[in-house]
Parts: sequence; structure tokens; C-alpha cells
Amino acid sequence: MNYLRNELLRILADGKFHSGSELGEYFSISRAAIGKHIKALQDIGVDIYSVKGKGYRVARPLSLLDADLIDHHYHQFTGQGSAHCAVLPVIDSTNTYLKDRIVHLHTGNACVAEAQTAGRGRHGRRWHSPFASNVYLSLYWCFSGGYQTIAGLSLVVGIAVADVLDDLGIQQIGLKWPNDVYINMAKVAGILVEVEGTVADDVHTVIGIGLNVDLPDDLDLGQAY
Repeated sequence: MNYLRNELLRILADGKFHSGSELGEYFSISRAAIGKHIKALQDIGVDIYSVKGKGYRVARPLSLLDADLIDHHYHQFTGQGSAHCAVLPVIDSTNTYLKDRIVHLHTGNACVAEAQTAGRGRHGRRWHSPFASNVYLSLYWCFSGGYQTIAGLSLVVGIAVADVLDDLGIQQIGLKWPNDVYINMAKVAGILVEVEGTVADDVHTVIGIGLNVDLPDDLDLGQAY
């Protein structure tokens, strides 16, 4: 997604009406060009509508990822000096993004995205990934000592997710083996660990976490990451 559309999204994210003429003036382009960019955003799942005489607005305010803020704090959380978290607008899958770059990654490298077009869960199930609604995060970590070193990794990640939710004051958190996190008996997160390596060598893992935060009311929650 190009710079102009990113900026257009950030303007619309407040949930207020913005006229096509004002937006066109801001970006130094025509109202018709603004309309085309709005259509492109709608095509990737952003719920934008227009009202004659008022302009464009999103159906509900959006909480967008702040790349500068994430980058500023990321190193202190990972303890890995070479670690970096890529903040992406719309991609196929955060896991796929890291797997395609795995030979160049350092332990602790991660990525988050506003939306996924091909998010997936265990056994190839689809993971619904609407725009700016949930957390779509993948993390790369290299473990030495072979596959035995990562036994129970998905459960450990699930516990970590549960601990964060608990720190946020959320109650009635539960885990379901091997990869699901529940709140009050409703699934809220899924974990997908993908592994590359040999039996006795370094094990390269991509750990995907999908966390439902603000799903649309009409979307099925029965997804398995």
C-alpha cells in the first residue's frame, strides 16, 4: 500500500467525515483521484462509506499501528540488539513474510500487519484477518540443539499471551492444547509455530500469534490459528 493511501487512512481513522475536496487539496490531487484511492482501500477490507455533502468516513474509528512507537520500544522488550519489528499494512501472511526471508533474519526479528489476505491456522484453516481489527504478529527465533529444544513451544507461547492479557486486567483466561487461548470460554487467540531445520542442528522457528481484539459482529470466531 503506497504512502498516499497510508496517509489517507490515518486521516480517516478518527471516524469523522472528510470531504473529497478537502482531501484532494491536502494531497494536491483531484477529487476523482481521491475516490479511486478510497475504492482501493475498500477493496482491501477497510469499511469506508460516503455521504453526499459530507464526504468520506470509516464505519468506526481505527486504531492504527504506530511504526515509530513500535520500533522505539521493541529492542527493550526482546533484549536482542539486532532484532527489528517490521510494521506492514496489508500482506498475505505475517508467517509467510518471515519464512520468505528466514535466511536473512536474526533471532527476535518480527513483523506485525494491519491485515492479512491469506492468514492461516493449523491444518491450513483460514484465519480471518480484517483490517485494523486484531493483532497479527509473527516472530522468528533460532534454537540450538535440535527439535527436542522446542517441545511444548506453542504451549509456552500461549502462557506468555495469557500472562500479558492477565497483566491488562483480563480475567477468566484459559488455554487449550496445543495452540488456543480462551477468555470466558470463547476463543480469543491462536498460535501457529512453523519449523525449519534438522533433527540435531539449529531449529528455525516462526511463531505466529493471531489475537482477536475488535472483530466485526458478523464474523465467525471459530477460527483456529
